[in-house]
Amino acid sequence: MNLKKYFFNVYTFNLMVAVAIAVVLILLTLAWLKVYTNHGQQVTVPDVKGLQLESATPLFTLQKLQYAVVDSIYVKNKPAGCIIETVPPVGTHVKEGRTIYLTLNAYTAHLLTIPSIIDLSQPSALRILTTMGFEKVSSKTVPGNYADLVVALENDRGQRLLAGDRIPANTQLILFISSGYEAVDSTVDTEAVLESESAEYWY
Repeated sequence: MNLKKYFFNVYTFNLMVAVAIAVVLILLTLAWLKVYTNHGQQVTVPDVKGLQLESATPLFTLQKLQYAVVDSIYVKNKPAGCIIETVPPVGTHVKEGRTIYLTLNAYTAHLLTIPSIIDLSQPSALRILTTMGFEKVSSKTVPGNYADLVVALENDRGQRLLAGDRIPANTQLILFISSGYEAVDSTVDTEAVLESESAEYWY
């Protein structure tokens, strides 16, 4: 018996078996990965912008997608609670089961902090408030010893507002301006005041 030839044949046989096993394992792994990652099974992120969550949910379910609300912003011209943005964007091709992250329109405007404006002039107070982002500011003159100074700030419900208070940006604000006379009570056109201040600045 040729031992050298025998061991060579055994070695070759074992090598071939090992290679075959390795190939089978690789093929099985690739097949498992294909199933696990849903290879080739893609769906489109539906157009849910402007929809409420209850209306958008069936669209996500139909595409076999998950969703999660991760942020909210305030857009005054959009319905409260509607979907503003999706990540990935609408129309993107993604795999089934993917989570789509949603940004909703907030139910109230973002909060701003009332600045210290008492004893400032009316134009200065108006400029500060509008620059900060307050959307609705009007003025009312009241009796007072010094003309054109802010003596108080209230909302449209008559609640006094103080520096440091945090309120929605779309709150109706009313500046109370000292008239310099003993008995005055009239509404002031704040837009005219701002325009006048701007004209004086340029001149």
